[in-house]
Amino acid sequence: MQKNLTFNDVSSAHSRIKNHIKNTPVISNKKLNEALGAEVFFKMDNQQEAGSFKARGAFNAILTYQEKHGKFPEKIVVQSSGNHATAIAFACKKFGIPALIYMIRNASPFKIAAAKNFGAEVVLLKKRSEVNRMAEEKQKEGYFFIHPSSGEDVICGQGTATFEALSEIGKADAIFTPCGGGGLVVGSFLAAQKFSPAAKIFGCEPLNANDVAISLREGKIFHFEDTPNTIADGARTLAISERCFGYVKQLAGILEISEEEIFFWQKKLVEELQQKIEPTSALAIAGAAQYLKKNPEKKNQKILVVISGGNVE
Repeated sequence: MQKNLTFNDVSSAHSRIKNHIKNTPVISNKKLNEALGAEVFFKMDNQQEAGSFKARGAFNAILTYQEKHGKFPEKIVVQSSGNHATAIAFACKKFGIPALIYMIRNASPFKIAAAKNFGAEVVLLKKRSEVNRMAEEKQKEGYFFIHPSSGEDVICGQGTATFEALSEIGKADAIFTPCGGGGLVVGSFLAAQKFSPAAKIFGCEPLNANDVAISLREGKIFHFEDTPNTIADGARTLAISERCFGYVKQLAGILEISEEEIFFWQKKLVEELQQKIEPTSALAIAGAAQYLKKNPEKKNQKILVVISGGNVE
């Protein structure tokens, strides 16, 4: 039976991983605030050592295993579109654990190289469905499998980004995160329960990879047959898990972002913030802009945007 996750689980995850990850800065930008007509705070998890928020879930899953078993896993296997691979490879290198990673051939070359540079064995396959199946089958050979978004330890680890941000800025009126597999937005939802329970939580996913939005409309989980075509490579998931879907139903909504919006906001963020911002990160600010445009009465609100990663050349 699955545990009902709460704010306390995110708080415990933060205590567990805080010495292994960066408490990344929360920043605001006057030009962007004026353009959007709101007080926007950016949680800059592109500044993690592994380049994304995924380090949070990776460390929490591995350290929770250690707590339960009194030792680290002997070997770890994952499937990933990119950032989960890099994060697992980074954590495994730190703890001296062999890592096997399955990825699709058209994954970001930068992220493939990053995982290899951290010492992981990377296997490239043609289809995401093959990648998922091979990683899960390796459990039969004694590998500890860490799902990129579904496991409760991963979800709670991902939620520590919003936990830190709200610890710093206090209540927010609305919170926007990218949404691929759903772990980050669900973790953010849990983190907000105590710090900012009235906040509206939105997941932002590519229109070209909108399995979560379709699932909500249809009332059941929708599966893509093959990898969706979007520049937001961190959100190229085939389907949300049952675990995350149960929580996503409680969110304020899932916002669908066009490729043009992703490109525009990535470029704007890079120009204004002068940092590496990957396309998937732009989903959240694009969603905030879409929300404010459709709801002009929400202008001047306090908004948190999670910048999920910066793994681009």
